Amino acid sequence: MKRFEFSRILNFNIEESLTKMDIYIGKELKEKTGQILFFMLILFIPSFTMRVIGIILLCSAMLVNDIKNKNVELLYFLPFSKRELFLYNLMFLVLIISITSAVDKIYYNLTILEGLLAILKTIIALLAIYGISMLFATLGHDGFIWSIVITIADALLGDLGSNNLNAADFNPYSLISFTKQGNIVLAFLYAALICFFAYFAYVKKEG
Repeated sequence: MKRFEFSRILNFNIEESLTKMDIYIGKELKEKTGQILFFMLILFIPSFTMRVIGIILLCSAMLVNDIKNKNVELLYFLPFSKRELFLYNLMFLVLIISITSAVDKIYYNLTILEGLLAILKTIIALLAIYGISMLFATLGHDGFIWSIVITIADALLGDLGSNNLNAADFNPYSLISFTKQGNIVLAFLYAALICFFAYFAYVKKEG
């Protein structure tokens, strides 16, 4: 009786994917060690605002920077597909964010659940900011600048009024804002949608 393998159904080789991801992360660490370590120091600061700034800087130094400087073409010959590059970058960033955000549990003496929520909040911001920077970089614009502009706009719009449904000044956007996160589930879905649009645009774009 043959062993049932989910990887065949999903049409990918788990071992091969992990090997390629390891190679890619190794390349990034070798080429961008200084930048990554510096931005990680910012992410260790137990402040959500500082972490958002760190995420913007970290995203700008990764695949977004390769696209901007036309270095990404070399990666296609290694070979990495666009799908792999997008997902490997995202998974690497999620790993960094998860590790650095865990400091909140120690600094604020949080419970396990509170610590996980702190990590989730930062991941939500990452999904949105990574998606924004990748989307604009894919479209030929400066992903770094636009991620700053839209993050500031999101913070301003999300901070207007109240996220209380019964309040007279209720602001619906505050519920989905990736910086305000009035409702963490809706904010996650909104951020994931932004990231998906960026993924679709990047993978489908020719060249």
